Parts: sequence; C-alpha cells; structure tokens
Amino acid sequence: MKMNKEEKILEEIRRQTFIRANEYVREEEAKQDTRYTLDALQELTGLPRHELENIAATVGTVYEPEEDSFFSVKNQFLVVSAGLGLSGLFVWAVSGLIL
Repeated sequence: MKMNKEEKILEEIRRQTFIRANEYVREEEAKQDTRYTLDALQELTGLPRHELENIAATVGTVYEPEEDSFFSVKNQFLVVSAGLGLSGLFVWAVSGLIL
C-alpha cells in the first residue's frame, strides 16, 4: 500500500520529533553529569564553584564535540563544487568530441 504525501509528511514529522527528543535527553544527561562531576570536585578540592566552572569551560573549548563531517556545510560545498567541476569537464570533453 502506497502512502500519500500527507502520510509521509506526518511520518517524517514524528520521526524528526523522536530524534530531537532523544537528542534533548542526551544533552540534559550530559549537563547533569557535568553538574555531578563539578559537585564532587568541589567537595574533594574545596575550590569555589566559579573556579571549577571556568576550568570546565576552558576544557570544553578544547574538546568541542566533533561534528559529523559529511553533513558540514564546508564538506557539502566541496562535494557540490567537485561535482560541478567534473560535470563541466565532462561537458567540455564531450563538446570537443562533437566539434
């Protein structure tokens, strides 16, 4: 049975919603883990909370999460540019054979 356009749209909306909800839960769990870690470090070291948060922020900039490079704008641009370049080269080669 084929799905009509509206059913496909609704299915995609549901799919995207569950993906985003899963990402949200993961983000919240990561934030909670960070809070727990800072709490434990504050208790162990006696350092003020703002000092620990500064350390966490500094470390966070060094270890920023790696993005999925396939979907990065830069890589998409490179793929499209390469495709256009190759298609232009192909057209040039074919036009040279025809003339």
